[in-house]
Amino acid sequence: MTQKQKGYVGLGVMLALGVGTVFGSDSLYKAIDVMSREKVDYTPGTYVGSAQGFGGEVVATVTVGAAGIESVDLAGAGETPGIGAAALEQLPAAFVESNSSVVDAVAGATISSQAAMDAVQQALDQASGKIDVIEREAAPEAETEAEKKEPAADVNYAPGTYEGSAKGFGGDVTATVVIGDAGIESVELKGDGETPELGGEALKKLGPAFVEAGSADVDGVAGCTVTSEAAKKAVAAALEGAEGGEAAQASAQSDSGSLKAGTYEGSAKGFGGDVTATVVVGDKGIESVELKGDGETPELGGEAIKKLGPAFVEAGSADVDGVAGCTVTSEAAKKAVAAALESAKGGDGAQAGAQSDSASFKPGTYEGSAKGFGGDVTATVVVGDTGIESVELNGSGETPELGGEALKKLGPAFAEAGSADVDGVAGCTVTSEAAKKAVQAALDQAK
Repeated sequence: MTQKQKGYVGLGVMLALGVGTVFGSDSLYKAIDVMSREKVDYTPGTYVGSAQGFGGEVVATVTVGAAGIESVDLAGAGETPGIGAAALEQLPAAFVESNSSVVDAVAGATISSQAAMDAVQQALDQASGKIDVIEREAAPEAETEAEKKEPAADVNYAPGTYEGSAKGFGGDVTATVVIGDAGIESVELKGDGETPELGGEALKKLGPAFVEAGSADVDGVAGCTVTSEAAKKAVAAALEGAEGGEAAQASAQSDSGSLKAGTYEGSAKGFGGDVTATVVVGDKGIESVELKGDGETPELGGEAIKKLGPAFVEAGSADVDGVAGCTVTSEAAKKAVAAALESAKGGDGAQAGAQSDSASFKPGTYEGSAKGFGGDVTATVVVGDTGIESVELNGSGETPELGGEALKKLGPAFAEAGSADVDGVAGCTVTSEAAKKAVQAALDQAK
């Protein structure tokens, strides 16, 4: 064999070893995955984030260095011992290894896991400068064992196997719930008529969630509202039987069953004028919803209207989540659909209108105040013939870059909403609540 041939053989061996290493090394895959992520510049330090968990607030204390996450400490006193609490013990190492807030949830503790991920992400957003550093009020001293409250839920279920059912997206969803001495032991969900890749997958996820929650009160699966609601109603129906010890079939019917087939219209005041809803009801419930609002801002309210129509059809009711940033338009759409459905219950098929509460306010200038983070927050509310015209908020004791900025954002939000019912500013809970109370106090005078 010539020297040149030997060289080719050696090169082939090296290539083979290289390919084998790439396809056989999990750690190499992880390294490549880490390198492929978007580079984020963090300011080294320790940051605290929080999110709502299963039994209360989950708090993440994240220490960030130049290379990323160095340590994560998770706390959640309200999480279930052995389930959510155990998940919070396992997840910190995963966050450090992944160097991000995206990790696999701990089986059986989905809600606690998601809360931990959301809390870590909030801390990282502060470290990257995406949001302002959040001021947290001092936590109360830990309770002694004697001072700890008993769990809020105090329902006595009789051990046994119970069934419930409710109308889903494509037919009945049934729940078979096994109750033991300590509560719910297992939940089996079936819905042959649900879309396999959507509702079918949702039912797989929801069963363990009901067991973890120990009740029918769990978060629905995103994008599968109808199936999720049916599963919750079916489990609730089964648990109703368990309260009385009657291991019999129970059924929970959808509100859509009381609607009469036909075409109905409703309207409500939106951001720039009336929002109208044309709702077509068939034998199985809502078939279509057409929303119109010529006065709504095209890129905001207009887009919200496009999204909400299909959501009403999927939900089979007017009870859907609003579109973020379009509170007034969303609420108007929900009121318009609700007004149409009211007609459908009576089969009137006539135009119905839903009026805003702001119509009951007397024109004038009103003031209210409430205790904020660093002192009183005052609200000066100007009411005109069509409702709230302007809201001016003052709080000299609030932290300028946090509470002060929140007050600047909230004033226009109250005017847009036409009420004191708006979302608070993230990281400024105390100031936001004070602003809402102050505006409400002013509006109470305007009634």
